[in-house]
Amino acid sequence: MPQIPDSHVGLVSEPHGCVITTITPDGLAQSTAMWFLYDEGRIRFSLLEHRKKYRNLRANPACTFFLMNPTNMGHTIEVRGTATFEPDPDKAFVTRVRAQYGAGGPPTDGPDDNRWIVTVDPVRINTVGGN
Repeated sequence: MPQIPDSHVGLVSEPHGCVITTITPDGLAQSTAMWFLYDEGRIRFSLLEHRKKYRNLRANPACTFFLMNPTNMGHTIEVRGTATFEPDPDKAFVTRVRAQYGAGGPPTDGPDDNRWIVTVDPVRINTVGGN
C-alpha cells in the first residue's frame, strides 16, 4: 500500500481543510470540504451515517482526498483509494479531529446519529512540490 511521502507528511499533519470526493449513485463526482486527521500514517475523517458522503461511500468506497497547501498552491497531495469504516460510538475520534481544528469537545449530534471513522486506504498517491 502506498504511503504518504516524507515531503508531504508535514502538510497532512497540519489542520488544513481538505476536499473529499465520492461517487454518487448516478456516477457523478461529489466533492466536499472536510476536516480530517492524519492518524497513524493514514488519512481519516468522521462522517454521520445520514450524510450523502457516507451513503455514497457505502455504495461505492472509491474516493479521493485532495489537499493544497494554503500558502503554496504548488504543494499538493492527492490520495486515491478506497474507504473503510469503523464505528465511533463514543465520539472519541471525532473529538480528536475537532481538537486539531480548535473546536472543543464532541459535536452536538442528535441522539440517533451514528458516527463513523472513515479511513482512506491508498491505491495511488500523487504529489506536487514538497519541502
